[in-house]
Amino acid sequence: MRRIEELTDREFDVFILLGRGLSNQGISTSLYVTERTVKSHVTRILAKLQLDSRLQAGLVAQAYTHRVASNSA
Repeated sequence: MRRIEELTDREFDVFILLGRGLSNQGISTSLYVTERTVKSHVTRILAKLQLDSRLQAGLVAQAYTHRVASNSA
């Protein structure tokens, strides 16, 4: 989980929305940014977390949010 801490606030927002299964368009609408900006964030997220695909990022985000929710309960 240490690498997740390296994400910027906006990258983290995109990361969480990937975990919810949103498309680039859905993320862009939710965050009021362009799809091109979302694509840039996704690229940086994949690099920082050393992942190969947005699917992997989404699964990691789901596991992260589940772990956080379990720890706060």
